[in-house]
Amino acid sequence: MDGVQIGLSSFLDYVRSTPRGCAGIVRDQWEIHVDETSMAWTFYAPFRSALRRAVSSPDAPEVLAAAVRQARPVQQPHFQQLHDGFRRWWAKVRATGVPMESGVVDVGGLSVTVSRRSALALRYRDGRTEVVLPYLKEPELASDSANVALRVLEHLAPSLLPGARPMVLDVRRGRAFRLRRNANRDELDAVLAAEAAKYLTHWAAMAEVRRAE
Repeated sequence: MDGVQIGLSSFLDYVRSTPRGCAGIVRDQWEIHVDETSMAWTFYAPFRSALRRAVSSPDAPEVLAAAVRQARPVQQPHFQQLHDGFRRWWAKVRATGVPMESGVVDVGGLSVTVSRRSALALRYRDGRTEVVLPYLKEPELASDSANVALRVLEHLAPSLLPGARPMVLDVRRGRAFRLRRNANRDELDAVLAAEAAKYLTHWAAMAEVRRAE
């Protein structure tokens, strides 16, 4: 199991998923692991790319509207919902995109990564900065799941963008999640370790299945 890694967006999907959904996520990650040309991750890739451009654009909604127009038919209803949710949220935000770095944190042998392709960094007019993980999937995101991702971002913030506060954005619903200052970090770290151990167990089981084929 050496070298097992997962992007934070996929790990968030895993944390909030059903047992069957968890198995599917591990299967998709396995396909990427053994075949870097796998298309398992590409459905939302154009919208993620548009988001990065949008937050640095004077007309962010139009950048995303262009992504909707260029989407394949199967993507369009999802991209339209994402566009609408982002527009509602962005109308209340006074920030612009800034550069950030990529990072990785080891959680009990599982490497959880955050890349500049999967996250955003924002600077507000008052000088505050945030590192933002966009959540794009259809099921509504619950705070318990968001908090696990926020804790990962909190661990990584010094390398992603020093001084930045972590945020997870449920893009379809235009809802921002942030860790409370009095959140129990030790408890969150325990949940994070448990989810990583579960993921590695799923990964080892998938490896056995593939070897038996």
